[in-house]
Amino acid sequence: MAEKAKGTKKKFQVPHILVIIGIIVLVACLRTYIAPVGEFDLDEAGNAIAGTYHAVERTTVSPWQALLMVKKGIENAASMISLMLIGGGSIACIVGTGAFDDILNYGVFKLSDRSVTVLVPSIVVLMGLLGSFAGTDSMIAFVTVGLVICKRLHLDRICAMGMFYLGYLVGMGATFTGMITMQLMAGVEPMSGMGVRMIIWAVFVGLNAWWCTRYAKKISADPSKSYCGGVMHPDEDMEEIKEAKFPLRGIIVVLVMFGIYGFYAIANNKWGWDQSYLVALQIILAYATGLIYHQDLNKISKNFFKGACDMGGISLIMGVARVIGFVLTQGHVMHTLANWAANIIGGSGLALAGAGLFIFTLIFNFLIPSRTSKMAIMFPVLIPIGDVCGLSRQVVALAYQYGDSISNTLTPMSGPLVGALGLADVSYDKWLKYSAPLMGIYAVISIAVVAFLASVGYVG
Repeated sequence: MAEKAKGTKKKFQVPHILVIIGIIVLVACLRTYIAPVGEFDLDEAGNAIAGTYHAVERTTVSPWQALLMVKKGIENAASMISLMLIGGGSIACIVGTGAFDDILNYGVFKLSDRSVTVLVPSIVVLMGLLGSFAGTDSMIAFVTVGLVICKRLHLDRICAMGMFYLGYLVGMGATFTGMITMQLMAGVEPMSGMGVRMIIWAVFVGLNAWWCTRYAKKISADPSKSYCGGVMHPDEDMEEIKEAKFPLRGIIVVLVMFGIYGFYAIANNKWGWDQSYLVALQIILAYATGLIYHQDLNKISKNFFKGACDMGGISLIMGVARVIGFVLTQGHVMHTLANWAANIIGGSGLALAGAGLFIFTLIFNFLIPSRTSKMAIMFPVLIPIGDVCGLSRQVVALAYQYGDSISNTLTPMSGPLVGALGLADVSYDKWLKYSAPLMGIYAVISIAVVAFLASVGYVG
């Protein structure tokens, strides 16, 4: 027995996300000691000025200094954390009404054996629409809804991630409505090029729906093929469905939910409503849906409080992850990486320049998932390179948009990904097994599209 035990190999376990973040922070700190450093001059808006990159005196960042940045990281993520807490509370109230249970019970009752085939792709497409029109990182709270649905449909936790996290993220990444900031920074007319963007959105969302449905059908037929080791089952209080009435109240709740998010998307574009309005609308949504189900204020408030509490640990991780960006910025590493890539991309032809811009954004995003941080550094540098290479500004914006979005589903530096995995209780390695092949397909499609549009001189 001793010999057998001695010969048994210990199974590798993926480190906790906080351990992964800590390792990357240490590597980033080491980078500030050994690699060349420099920076661009900045304009009044804080954007890098092309052609101004120069060496600067080295500024090292020690692990102790990185620890001192943790408080700043949490403070810097305060806006996102507030959205997470309120969004989590709001979704918990909706789940607490039983609206999704009512709808699913009816759907399963009516669809019988076709419930997975119909409901899974429908949910993915709906989340893709919601992500395109009103996508925010606070939407990871919808993963809790996915867990309820997966219990009813006898699916696993990865399906909850696939339907709701990837559902909204793919829709938001391939958005044809939410790319205004990128287009403005690229110097093109906002909302231009809608035709191409809508086609790409349809391809990406359709592919995601097929991928998730394919996996769901596979584990429904054989639960042992689940990457999580098995499927979920209804809780004891979930009765077997013998007959279900038309879920009028549940449908009203869902319509109110999508209506409020859709209204915010319109108001954001038309009247410039910021995230303060989204927080207010989410609170209204929480209590309105509870009242539709005749719940008293105490019940609604308890659900809201629990949902917000569930987001506490996730919010902490999102704040701590910001330290990586602080280290790279203070150590003048980000500008150095951007300049290195710009020199490579600037020497290629149209198609290769477009593809190169996409690839660099994709890689860079693994380090700095924050879209706004990258835009401030990369756009002012890469746009002149695109001009020199003959790339249209529209192609530059597209390459950046798709490169920025795809790796958000893979990088452990993404606070929303970390948060979603925490909510779903899915390990990072299992998630990669499901999502990495799909993201590879997306990357190939994106490269082909950007290279083609660049080669034909697409201007939108």
